[in-house]
Amino acid sequence: MRRSRYRGLTKTSLQHQFTGAAINLVRIHAHLTGTPRARTRTSHFAALGPTEPKLSGAEKS
Repeated sequence: MRRSRYRGLTKTSLQHQFTGAAINLVRIHAHLTGTPRARTRTSHFAALGPTEPKLSGAEKS
């Protein structure tokens, strides 16, 4: 959450703590039920990944 619903450090801190607790509960539930987690977002370059190497002896002439 990028923006706080409240003004003031005390209420904003409490909101962050509740948000973190809610995320942890969702993770625990997913772990106990075996629900797969979503894939992590990566950059476009990291998503490309390495290509499979070609073996020089396997090429047909």
